[in-house]
Amino acid sequence: MSEVRYYIVDAFAREAFSGAQIGVFPRAEKLTGTRMQQLAGELNLPQTLFLLPPQDPDHDYRARIFMPHREMNFAAQAIVAAGYVLAHLDDFPKETADTRIALETRRGVLPVHIIREHGEPRLITLAMSVEPIVDSFTPPLEELAAILGLKPSQIETQRFHPKIAACGRPFLIIPLKDDETVRRAVFDFKTWAESTAPATAAQEILLFSARTRRPETDFHARLVGPDIAPREAPPVGAAMPAFCAYLCAHPHIRRGTYVFTVERGAEDARRSLIHLEMDHRGSDRLNLRIGGEATIVAEGNIL
Repeated sequence: MSEVRYYIVDAFAREAFSGAQIGVFPRAEKLTGTRMQQLAGELNLPQTLFLLPPQDPDHDYRARIFMPHREMNFAAQAIVAAGYVLAHLDDFPKETADTRIALETRRGVLPVHIIREHGEPRLITLAMSVEPIVDSFTPPLEELAAILGLKPSQIETQRFHPKIAACGRPFLIIPLKDDETVRRAVFDFKTWAESTAPATAAQEILLFSARTRRPETDFHARLVGPDIAPREAPPVGAAMPAFCAYLCAHPHIRRGTYVFTVERGAEDARRSLIHLEMDHRGSDRLNLRIGGEATIVAEGNIL
């Protein structure tokens, strides 16, 4: 009977039972795409990543990322989890403080850095360059508020404004007054279906606030939408390139390099901390670095 080894990793978190739950299969070269999708469905985690030999011998690995029901082009939390597993498996010398991996993905080849402290993996970062599209056409504030079960006055309109941002995958991004409002919002499918929002092609809404309770976080974020259950708090890593593009589309964000931290969830809701760095040059291309910590919480074999 053949077996395939897998790990369950909590990404964007230092402690177990926090962050984003990710499955990682570090030796998936014998698996077909159909089998990968079946295994992702069996684990039923937000994402499962499979590492394969690279198509280009100058690269290190090829990654395929699956949700329980479909394949994804990109998910930062899954790549961070995979980098942590590779460091755990001693694929690279522990004495090296910064190991770089060239990872082939459906979004292109991404450089992934494993940063160690005292021989142990501390921070996993990935770099990418995107050509975003940002559109200011969104439903009126009254519609947006009704979709979220909020009042129009609870939507931020001073420093930030609702916009649609896409780096391949579009997100409707809505700024709210504070992190408590972000957590309190309740997506209403009926109101969504009757609004003009579905015409925007964005099927996920990224809620965020720049007013947070913690000094170490700059933004609090949450994903909601028609395919997300009301009590779910899915990972937001896939939305971070679009979020960076969204920020750069506001005139008060001056050109330069920005470093900031995005929080998702809370202590009782799988809190994540995502470290972002973006080079805002006012051009069509945006360079990003996305990183975070991770920890392995389980490992096993599937027969």
